Amino acid sequence: MLNRRPLVVLGLLLALLLPALFQIALPFLTPALLAAVLAIVLQPANRWLTLRTKRPHLAAAVTTTTAIVMLGAMVVFAGVAFARELRSSYEALKVRSLEEGGWPALVTRSTDHVVDALAARVPLDKQAIQEGFMNGLQSVSGKLLNYMGSALGGLPGLVVGALFTTVFLYFFLLRGRQWLAALEAMIPLEQNIIATLFQTVEDSVTATVYGVLAVALGQGLLVTLGFWVAGVRSPVLWGTVGGLASIIPVLGTPLVWVPIVIAFAITGAWWKALFLGLWGALVVGSVDNVLRPLVVGVRAKQHPLMMALGALGGTFAFGVLGVLIGPLLVSLAGALVKEIQLLRADKAAGR
Repeated sequence: MLNRRPLVVLGLLLALLLPALFQIALPFLTPALLAAVLAIVLQPANRWLTLRTKRPHLAAAVTTTTAIVMLGAMVVFAGVAFARELRSSYEALKVRSLEEGGWPALVTRSTDHVVDALAARVPLDKQAIQEGFMNGLQSVSGKLLNYMGSALGGLPGLVVGALFTTVFLYFFLLRGRQWLAALEAMIPLEQNIIATLFQTVEDSVTATVYGVLAVALGQGLLVTLGFWVAGVRSPVLWGTVGGLASIIPVLGTPLVWVPIVIAFAITGAWWKALFLGLWGALVVGSVDNVLRPLVVGVRAKQHPLMMALGALGGTFAFGVLGVLIGPLLVSLAGALVKEIQLLRADKAAGR
């Protein structure tokens, strides 16, 4: 008879080590998860290269380098284009403000007709409404500056995270299948159940990536259209930057269109500011709420509403990574429920 005592003791020792191991791994969790997502998506290309070259190390290195260079190039392009256009807009506003006698005078002159219209309908004095406009613009501008400052302050951490993601991606592509096989051997479930769960994870991750790309394309096109109608110069460039910005959870495309709305408001182009604000909030923003759950739901073979709730709840629970973790947990829960139903059906049938 098999002596299970050593197995139990070793299992208990491992359980005692897990909290400390988790604390050690926590700083690298985000790069590891991003690398795992990229590895799942890039696995077909890596497999093809491996078959062609017969050298797994070379195939993993080429796949990793190509992916990181392409992603880095897109980020740099978006950042440079955004900074250049923002600087150009700021310089134009600065010249206009000097002509008007300073920023307060520019805002006051630009909002005069709107304030007059409001003062005729609202029982407040004109100065109070004017101060409200100024405070609102200062608040929004301050928040944008804080976001940009935080982004610049986090740049060194972003670079370090990118380096770790690169290393993790290389080893996941090179040894991922072997590690999954070892994990599979440790799970006390039937082979077909384990295969189903692993396939669910792969389908969910792939579906989430497809959802991100679909949203980026849709929002990029709509930002281009909105900016073209509003008469913003270089609408295609702004649309491209907007599509790339849509990948950033929580912030997304407002990083692109909110500054333009503020610029229109400051210069007195109120109809353009109103149109672009409504277009960005209602039309561009709705793409994320409609298209992402639909694409992810179809690809992951789950109901779109469940995927939408998973992504939204995941974001609240896990932050940025919740966009991935939420739908993944929902998909896994669905797969587990399905397997339980199959096992109960087999048991009822006497199999």
